[in-house]
Amino acid sequence: SCSDPDHSAASLSDWVCTCAPPSHGNAIAQTAVCAIDECVETSALCTTCSHGTCGAEGQTCNDVDQNATALSDWSCTCAAPLTGTAVARAAVCTLDECSEEHALCTSCERGVCDDANQTCHDPNPGKDATHDWVCACPPPTTGSAVAEAAACMVDECVETLPSCVTCARETCADAGQACRDPNHLNSSLSDWTCTCPHPSHGSAIAAAAECTIDECLEPSANCTTCSHGTCAAVNQTCDDPDTAADQLGDWTCTCATPATGTATAAAASCEVDECTFTCTTCGRCPAGQVCADPDTSAAALSDWTCTCNAPTVGEATAQAAVCT
Repeated sequence: SCSDPDHSAASLSDWVCTCAPPSHGNAIAQTAVCAIDECVETSALCTTCSHGTCGAEGQTCNDVDQNATALSDWSCTCAAPLTGTAVARAAVCTLDECSEEHALCTSCERGVCDDANQTCHDPNPGKDATHDWVCACPPPTTGSAVAEAAACMVDECVETLPSCVTCARETCADAGQACRDPNHLNSSLSDWTCTCPHPSHGSAIAAAAECTIDECLEPSANCTTCSHGTCAAVNQTCDDPDTAADQLGDWTCTCATPATGTATAAAASCEVDECTFTCTTCGRCPAGQVCADPDTSAAALSDWTCTCNAPTVGEATAQAAVCT
């Protein structure tokens, strides 16, 4: 509207242009530049104004261009530590607890995951979803935890990723052995073990085991090459000269003294020469007589003979002969 504050003929060019509500502004002897702060204006005439929309949500209102021709350009911005902005309406505020470092965010991660060399993920960045950030372990480890560093795990017997430089891979399997990782914590590495298959014995940490089997002592029926008491059953001594698991069928039975005889993987055929050995049944012929043992098998005892030297004659079994 136009108004002339002084109608006297001496007061010219003092007319004023005034902006119409709800805008504001005036100018003398020219068109006024009208402005309206849509965040502040409360007049009902301003149908595009915020009218407290932002404040009701605890947000800040900002009208970037207050020219009366630039309407509905006001925006609501979320209060820190929340983030979010919307034009001509309340903003949808979010809170990424993994990235937000504002002092007001008491629920934020603040490097907990990073300090543990883990990645942080906020599955729900909604402003009301707090303390739900997750620390996740890096490969080859597995594990995650909510609102704290995770206990990272790795089964060094199972994991095959190249990044697991301490893993067993095929070390045990290639040797026909079983692999076991007794502690899966990432802080306990290179503790996997290879264990020999039954009936052999042996284990090694972070390496293939040296498997052994004493074929004289092993009771397992799985050991088809073992003695299983063959020697003991005939009062013989069993010995396995090489207990390596790949050296099978090499055990021996050795006859008990005074008998002699050895056999591999079987009971020995024992012999006793009762004329030359010292035993309870062995004999010694007197001077002038010859001792002979016709059957040296260990089962044929007390069959030695004394025979008189020529020109005398005479013979006796298991005793001195009467020579004539």
